[in-house]
Amino acid sequence: MQTIDKPYEATTTRVRWRDPATWGGILALGGGLFHTVVAGFMRQDVWARIFDEGFFNTVTLDPTPDRLPMAEAFWLSPGSFGVPLLLLGGLVLRHTRRGERVPAWLGSGVVVWAVLLGLLGGFDAGTIALLLVGSLFLAGARRGRGIMNA
Repeated sequence: MQTIDKPYEATTTRVRWRDPATWGGILALGGGLFHTVVAGFMRQDVWARIFDEGFFNTVTLDPTPDRLPMAEAFWLSPGSFGVPLLLLGGLVLRHTRRGERVPAWLGSGVVVWAVLLGLLGGFDAGTIALLLVGSLFLAGARRGRGIMNA
């Protein structure tokens, strides 16, 4: 009798729509893309100024009042957590598409991060979305564990 190391391995190229981690990955991917791109478009005039003045070394960690809009534009789009969230969503989708279980520690880490952000800055839509992403990762890890033990 042949044993399968990964119970999901039979359909490795298909997206697992029933896996909550898949939905968490889609939400993370969308949130990261939205945060990075939309925040950039919201500060279009500032980005035009950054490119006009020269792209390199335009943003500093200790901005003067006249440079504050540039620092804000940077930290709201490419310097934000939008890019890592985009990459995390892509990685999770790759795992679920290949039939691999998303580790529970990843979901737990995202939930703790979301709670910390919420306690420090308030539970706004972004923080609640991040909390949902972590919860979906945890649900996917739990679902995968049940299948592996079956």
